[in-house]
Amino acid sequence: MKAKIDTHTHTIASGHFTTDTATDLARAAKTAGLSVLAITDHSPSVPGSAKESYFRNLKYCEKTRFGVRILYGTEADVLDTEGTLGLRSDILEEMDIVIVSQHPPCFAPRSAKENTAALVAAVRTGKIDIVGHPDDEKYPLFAEELVRACADANTMIELNNASLTPGGYRGNAKERDAELLALCEKHKVVVAMGSDSHGAAHVGNFTYAEALIRECAFPENLLVNANEALFFSILKSHRKP
Repeated sequence: MKAKIDTHTHTIASGHFTTDTATDLARAAKTAGLSVLAITDHSPSVPGSAKESYFRNLKYCEKTRFGVRILYGTEADVLDTEGTLGLRSDILEEMDIVIVSQHPPCFAPRSAKENTAALVAAVRTGKIDIVGHPDDEKYPLFAEELVRACADANTMIELNNASLTPGGYRGNAKERDAELLALCEKHKVVVAMGSDSHGAAHVGNFTYAEALIRECAFPENLLVNANEALFFSILKSHRKP
């Protein structure tokens, strides 16, 4: 399998010390042989990230750069156990792709029941394309409950390459990711590998995610990164006509 889609990347608009622009990321995607690049900057709820005006104007940006199709979206933080997201609903509806994640500045780690409830409630809004890095050991989860919710909502589960990189700040993600892969196979939930590259350096890099896919013998028909038709059909299911 040759991955052609990176579903999770960040520009300077996300803060986190990168100075790379969308153009820089697109150039890196071209070099990596990608056909589709999702730029998913942090929602305004994350300190130092872009304001609402940035996201409102994304619809006017170039849709193709260096021959790579660009999707403009967000990694929207869940803010509470009711599934409230860190970007207004009317702006979320204009995004090409929406990832929901949990970060300590926006949703402090809680019990497995509360952490799971927050993500499940967000998924059930029907606006979420991907649950981002549900492998952070700071956030215990009831993994099967989350995967079942994703199956019902046609939402993807992310296999985050940054989480699996040795020495990563999310702790020992591999065990949780292996559990999630097994549950996704059981419930026929599609998995999206995301580089989570902050800047251009790691765009299209799935080294550790691909190694775990092979180790777990995860079926390629449930992996979206080489299947544009499957990927865009899932995105379409969460967009208003």
